[in-house]
Amino acid sequence: MKKYILTALFSAVSLLLFSQVQDSTVMLESFTVMAAKEQSPWHDLPVTSYSLNEKNIEKEQINSLKDASAVLPNFYIPDYGSKITSSVYVRGISSRMNEPSVGLYVDGIPYLDKSCFDFDFYDIASLTLLQGPQGTLYGRNSIGGLLKINTLSPLDYQGTKWMLSYGNYNDIKAKGAYYGKLNDKIGISAAGYYNSNDGYFTNIYDGEKNNSQDFGGRAKLDWKLPAQWRANLNLAFDHTSQNAYPYAAYDTITQKTGDINYNEDGSYWRNMATAGLNLQRIGDKVLFTSSTGFQYLNDEMRIDQDFTATPVLALLQHQNEQIVTQEFVFRSNDHKRYEWVTGAFGFYKGLNVDAPITFRSGGIAMIQTFLDKAKQENPRMPKITITNPEMVISGDFKTPSYGVALYHQSTYNFNDKLSVTAGLRLDYEKSEIDYYSSGTLNTTVTIALPPPRPSIITPKDSTYILEGNTSQDFLQLLPKLAVKYKFNEQNNIYASVAKGYKAGGYNYSMFSDIVREQMQNKKTSDIENKIAYQPEYSWNYEIGVHTEPVQKRLFVDAAVFFIDDYNQQMATSSSSGSRMITNADKVRSYGVDLNASYKIIDEFSVNAAYGYTHSSFASYVDTLNHVDYSGKYVPFVPQNTLSIGAAYDLKINKKWLDKIGFSAQYVAVGKIYWNEDNSLYQDFYGLLNGEISFTKKNFELTGWIKNALNQEYNTFYFESLGNSFVQQGKPVAFGGMIRYSF
Repeated sequence: MKKYILTALFSAVSLLLFSQVQDSTVMLESFTVMAAKEQSPWHDLPVTSYSLNEKNIEKEQINSLKDASAVLPNFYIPDYGSKITSSVYVRGISSRMNEPSVGLYVDGIPYLDKSCFDFDFYDIASLTLLQGPQGTLYGRNSIGGLLKINTLSPLDYQGTKWMLSYGNYNDIKAKGAYYGKLNDKIGISAAGYYNSNDGYFTNIYDGEKNNSQDFGGRAKLDWKLPAQWRANLNLAFDHTSQNAYPYAAYDTITQKTGDINYNEDGSYWRNMATAGLNLQRIGDKVLFTSSTGFQYLNDEMRIDQDFTATPVLALLQHQNEQIVTQEFVFRSNDHKRYEWVTGAFGFYKGLNVDAPITFRSGGIAMIQTFLDKAKQENPRMPKITITNPEMVISGDFKTPSYGVALYHQSTYNFNDKLSVTAGLRLDYEKSEIDYYSSGTLNTTVTIALPPPRPSIITPKDSTYILEGNTSQDFLQLLPKLAVKYKFNEQNNIYASVAKGYKAGGYNYSMFSDIVREQMQNKKTSDIENKIAYQPEYSWNYEIGVHTEPVQKRLFVDAAVFFIDDYNQQMATSSSSGSRMITNADKVRSYGVDLNASYKIIDEFSVNAAYGYTHSSFASYVDTLNHVDYSGKYVPFVPQNTLSIGAAYDLKINKKWLDKIGFSAQYVAVGKIYWNEDNSLYQDFYGLLNGEISFTKKNFELTGWIKNALNQEYNTFYFESLGNSFVQQGKPVAFGGMIRYSF
């Protein structure tokens, strides 16, 4: 398959190089704060990109990144667990636990931790997905792609907006925003939101539902300064509190879902604050941008590790994180044939994690079973009996990381049709872990003596400590080459090859397992290799088109891609239920992206997005269980994503009503395999959503419904201590909404 993709790629390149062309210039997209790195609109660049504007986001009921799943082709974020979990899947590239594989920028500021990805949408002007690795310009954690979110600018829009929505499950959403100009050069805005929900699922152990409450706000200052300078300051805060993790028992034989029934507290709360400052000078020949970002995260997760009514294992995890980023970008701004962009990027991330695991009575019994088995295998060994009613294995981890990068990208426009883009990034990153983990085991040691002498029983308390520091360094060159042929202003074809990269790291959740092994008299050597996982890198080849077959009516974007992904960072679980990252030797993915929208008449439009991904292990042997999974599909990657939508406005033009709006969206994903041997899976399923709205001037009354057919499905599967569990999808939800702007 690879040779056919490469043949097609280089054939397309050859055709482009020998095409006859004419001279022209490239027009820039207009922004209040102009794009720092891109010199043209997305549809005019040699990259696969898909965008949603403010109207799309509202009509398709996208309230977070997870709601954009399948609306964008080959883009999927399952909704499960809590807001700490945002596993993004793009073209078979994913990240379930560690650093994100798809980057996120909000108003030019990078979000480096995916624990911050799941925030509520309000004040959003646009959402854009760039498919494939964007490492040359955006570096770390964009091996799968890049998400860019822009919020509304008070220099572009002035007024006040508010929205109030109520639905079943006591679902309440409230949003409000003000945008104003102090004068022609200074604009300010302030926006806020509040959400609450009684929960969709019930834990039968205590009768608690997975209720949630969220609130936050954003303030912005846009300022046109003298000498062609512009400044943009953003401040945001988000709080979330959830009764989380509604994981239900799952019978892998009958594939039936059972009850949610566990005894430990399952909750998550998070405080998140973000500040960003963009300074920009727009010169006649050079545009300079400085972007400074700061992000603060403080959260706490309480979770039942075994998810049963038996007291076995409980985890409390508290994270405290500060991230600082700085980027300087210079790019040409004179619209000549030769265009360039060069920049420097640096970041520091300080993360402190306190994650003690408590072995309840069932966990103590589990360790006792291991000790009894060891006694049976070695009769001369004394009998060891644990006397702890419970045992805490502490985990205190400091995992700072920092990195710097230099990059350059050049584009040469041979004429108004043919252009070639080449880029290179030098990326350095250092990751460190300072760890301390300990546990105390209270036991009695019984030494049997020949009769009639009595056995000797001796109390013995043993404390096991793991303490140390280790680090890794990563250095990588990330090249990109792209060729574009522009038939006219509306139609172009492109081909590209790019390298993606994602640094390695540490499995700090493994320390409780290592301490427990020491308690069982198992020797643990080379702790660094046991807790470390390796960096991941990929080569991405693609051919795509941006076309407008019917001018200003029909828009089509399509691409085919082929990816070789090496050392893919896979999430798995240890025998005691601890989560960890391993590396799969080689994953191969190929497929297509397709997106189309057609405005049939001014009042009626349709849209469709489809993505197909075939992602399988080209080479992967599970060394823990000695199983070869080569040829199997990669778990959790949807093979298909599909979105079909339509919107129609019926003009009324009466004193009491201007129009009635109808919109519907069918969103579907699947097949999704849950495990490496592909024995468990979620079939292809779809959700039907819709709205009907009544509008009079600036007032809108809307009725909405999600999952109208009440489709039953599962979004996540996992195993813990030999048991299987799933997260069920949300049932039908409906309600009403009022919007008003003035």
